[in-house]
Amino acid sequence: MASTYPMIAYGSSGSVVKELQEALNHHGYTLEVDGVFGAKTKEAVRAYQKKKGLKLDGIVGDETWGSLLDAAAAEEAVAQLTPTVSTNTAATLERLEQGFQPSADTAAALEYAKSLDALVPEEYDSAFDEQLAQLYEQMNSREEFSYDPAADAAFQSYLKRYTREGKAAMADTMAQGAHLTGGYGSTYAQSAAQQAYNGYLARLSDVLPELQEAAYARYRDDGAALLEQYELLRSRDEADYARYLDSLSAWKSERSAAQKIYDEAAAADRKQYQLLLDYFSDKAKAEAKGEATSATTPAAATMGSTLSSTGAESLMKAMTNYLKKGDTAAAKLLYQRYDGRISPAQRTRFKNLFAGYNVELT
Repeated sequence: MASTYPMIAYGSSGSVVKELQEALNHHGYTLEVDGVFGAKTKEAVRAYQKKKGLKLDGIVGDETWGSLLDAAAAEEAVAQLTPTVSTNTAATLERLEQGFQPSADTAAALEYAKSLDALVPEEYDSAFDEQLAQLYEQMNSREEFSYDPAADAAFQSYLKRYTREGKAAMADTMAQGAHLTGGYGSTYAQSAAQQAYNGYLARLSDVLPELQEAAYARYRDDGAALLEQYELLRSRDEADYARYLDSLSAWKSERSAAQKIYDEAAAADRKQYQLLLDYFSDKAKAEAKGEATSATTPAAATMGSTLSSTGAESLMKAMTNYLKKGDTAAAKLLYQRYDGRISPAQRTRFKNLFAGYNVELT
């Protein structure tokens, strides 16, 4: 048996991987023999290593090859030895193939957008609806104008006055008639007295049109006062609603801008992620074939795990929104989530923000 076996790991490919897959299938596994050391092959290797009490690392080296193959098969595998994928390349490719993960800046931009949802203006609720409804009902239910002297205080006042004056004139006329007849009443005197009384009452007819016009003016003024009060309240209600629309428009504008920041950051992240995935996939294939590869990872393919100044600004806005809303728990949780990704200067700035709201960070 040879002393050295081909060491292969996640990301390796070629005939030696096919040899491995066939050997694993011989031991009861059901792998597709495609020559690619992918997630399923790694899972089968780890399961075999655990079963046989071997080093559980998912890497197929001397120990695992020796257990899988008999001496002749191992010698044949050595003969067909191919270059292996480096540990760093395999580990990086494995991590990338687990799926896209946003950068710290993108995650912070999303937190800012989400925090604005807590500040969306509540649906407009008029403070004047009930008063306006009452006034409208009063205006709408007013009866048509009609004049009833019996219900007019001014008419009743005139009636009492002319009745009193008429009775006084009647008594005076009767007294004058009795004086002329030596103290005796007469039909003439009674008739004259009644005429004097009726003359005063007749004056009511003269003032009636004036009283009716005054009553109509009051009716009209009452209606105008109701309308004026209604229009005043409606004007205040419209002003309140306009302010609500302004606040809603401002919120929508800020929310849209925050969403745009997130969308652009996420798109850039995905582009970087795809660049990384393509780079390390090509690198793994080249290493497996023994071809030379670039030792420099493309700078644009670096996924940031720490906050940039832009990300810190997004996070600052998000925490400020929660603090404004009084949700200190959400603001603290956000700070704690990013505490390991921020610079000392950013940490100081965030702590000052909380201090401004009398919230202590532990």
